[in-house]
Amino acid sequence: MSLSLLHSPRAFIALALVTLLSGCSVHGTYPDAAEPDAAKLRFISNTTNSTLFVYDAQHCISETTGILNNMFLVDTKRRVDMLVPPPPTARGLLEIKLAPGKDTMLMINTNGSSYVCGKAFNLTPKAGEEYEVTFELQGRQCSTLLQRLTRLDGKDVRIPQPLFETGMPSCEGKGPIFGKLLPDTPQRMVLIDRILDERAQSITAIVSENKVDRMQTSPQELDELISKRKALMGSYTLPPDYWNQFRQNYELSNQESAGRLARALGFYTEVYRQRLRGTEDAVLEQWMQPTDSAIKSRVAENDKLMVQYYVNTRKSVTIEVVNHHMERMAQLDQRFDVCAHFDKCSRY
Repeated sequence: MSLSLLHSPRAFIALALVTLLSGCSVHGTYPDAAEPDAAKLRFISNTTNSTLFVYDAQHCISETTGILNNMFLVDTKRRVDMLVPPPPTARGLLEIKLAPGKDTMLMINTNGSSYVCGKAFNLTPKAGEEYEVTFELQGRQCSTLLQRLTRLDGKDVRIPQPLFETGMPSCEGKGPIFGKLLPDTPQRMVLIDRILDERAQSITAIVSENKVDRMQTSPQELDELISKRKALMGSYTLPPDYWNQFRQNYELSNQESAGRLARALGFYTEVYRQRLRGTEDAVLEQWMQPTDSAIKSRVAENDKLMVQYYVNTRKSVTIEVVNHHMERMAQLDQRFDVCAHFDKCSRY
C-alpha cells in the first residue's frame, strides 16, 4: 500500500468516509479557476471509488472534484476542453482548471473492499499548460504518474513530470489531514536535529552502496555530440554564439545532475522533520534506540516509508533535471530559429 508521507493512513480513511457520505455531489465542491490562462489538469483513475482533493494556502479543508468508478454513482462529467485527448485505456476521468503559478496540493484517494490507498503531491502549474495525472493499483501498490501534455508537429506528446510532496505548511493544524505541530522547544529541536543527522547519514550510506546512474556529459562526449549535430545539419550552419550557449546548457545540466542526491536529501530531511515536529516528546526520546515495542514498531514503519520516499524523490529529481535541460535546449533552438531549417531540432 502506498500512502502519503505527510499524512497518516487514518487521514485517507477519513477522506474515504467523507467521500461516501457526500456521494450525491458527483461534481464536487471545487470551482474551476477563472483566470483566462488557467492551467488544465486531467485526473485519470483505473481504481474504484477514486477522488481527487484540492488544497491551497487559502483552503486547508479539502475541495472535492467528484467521484470516479463508483458502482452506485455515475462518474462526474467534469471537462475543460483539453487539447490532448485522454488515452483509450482510461477507465474513469475528470478535468479541472487550476490557478497558474499557485502552489497547490493534490491528494488522490481510492478505496475498495480490503484496501485504502492514496497519494499526495504538490504542483505549481504553469499558465496555459495542460497536465494529466494517472492513478492505478498494480498488485498491492498504488502507482501515480504526472505528465505535461502538449502537441508537437500535430502529434500528442506526454512528458513525465516530477512528483514532489512538500505538503502545505500554512495549513498545519488547520484541517483534518494536517496534523498539529508541537512547540519547537530547545529540547525537542536538539532531539530532532540529532535524529535527522543520524538518518541522513544512514540514507546516504544506502545510496553509496547502490549504483547511481551517471547523467553528466564529459567534455569529450560533448565535442562528439556537437560534431554529430553539425554533420546532421549539413550545409546549414549556426553562429558561434549558438554553440557557446549549447555548451553552457550542458554545463548547467552537469551541475544540476551533480546536485541530485543533495536535493533529494533536502526533501527527505524536510519531510522527516515535519513528521518529527508532530511527534510526542516521549516518542522522540526513544527514537534512536527504542525500548518500547509500540514505539519500535512505529519508528520502523516510519523509516520504511521514508526510505521509499527518498527513492521516489531521487527519481523525481532526475526527471526534473532532464526536463530543465530539454526546456533550455528548446529555448535555444527557438531563439536561433533552428526548427525552420533542421527537423531534428529540440522541442519541449
